[in-house]
Amino acid sequence: MCARTQSLRYRWFRWLNAAAYVPFGAGLMLLLLLLLPPTPVDAGCRRLVQKPCEAICVRTGSINRHIVRQEFEVRGNGSTGPYGARDGWTCELRIVVIMPANTSVEASLPRVQPVLEKAEGAIRRDGIIPADVAIRWIPFDDRCEQARATVMAMDGTGSDSCGHLILGPSCDFALAPVARIARYIYNDGIPVITGAGYTFDFEEPKTHCENEFHMLIRTGLVSFKRMAFFMIELIRHFNWNRVVYFYERQSYYNVAGPQTGHLLMNTMAEFFRHENITYSPFSTDSARTNLTESLKEKVGLSHASEYYRHVKPQSATARER
Repeated sequence: MCARTQSLRYRWFRWLNAAAYVPFGAGLMLLLLLLLPPTPVDAGCRRLVQKPCEAICVRTGSINRHIVRQEFEVRGNGSTGPYGARDGWTCELRIVVIMPANTSVEASLPRVQPVLEKAEGAIRRDGIIPADVAIRWIPFDDRCEQARATVMAMDGTGSDSCGHLILGPSCDFALAPVARIARYIYNDGIPVITGAGYTFDFEEPKTHCENEFHMLIRTGLVSFKRMAFFMIELIRHFNWNRVVYFYERQSYYNVAGPQTGHLLMNTMAEFFRHENITYSPFSTDSARTNLTESLKEKVGLSHASEYYRHVKPQSATARER
């Protein structure tokens, strides 16, 4: 009994001794929280002073034109809008559309603008955005040029236009510089939404500021990467391991602008290397002879395959006839 009592006392002593540290630990944690407050979350990739025009809703006739914090209320008719939008508030969503005016490209301004108007009508009917928020489309013709598209993006987000969103560009070469600088426009960057961006670079991770195309959002389902995966599956199915890639550098201009064929070839080559597939690209633009002769020269015997035609043997009755 004495030994048991001594053991129980020892256990109680250990528990009480450990429990004595609980308030101390809690107090220490509280002190650390007070002395070391959590770091505020900043969504931007660089710190900039916000411009008054960055706000969608501002007070009408405001002298200082400060950034106005949006407050929302549910109206009697079921729609949701900025508090006081009908009483001293002005709300406008400015969307910068950067696309070529040349209709040789499928996603060009003359073809896309009617679609955007229909989309706005559907948004209004479904009440997706408050009825008091106006939408202003700001179109720019980038001519599928990199430098021009970059300047258009700067003009569309300057003090005169101060766009909240960029739609486009629809040409891959023009899209690249715009998508790169978007993370540094405004304090929080500006979203770039496009149905293009077919090259594999545009499908890389975009979750951190260090990622090249951090603010890019692709809405298209088809990309050159998916096409490359399809080709790899086809090659694996037939147990091939060598490929000659014939392409025309300026082909399919209507899809992604200049050098679409070249961009597709680069994506194919990137994933062929990952799969250890030997490939040999050949641009038909540089063919000195006709394509038939180029095919014989480039393919030759090293990339050719033999196919045997299996003839079904005739039956004995057929042979007798």
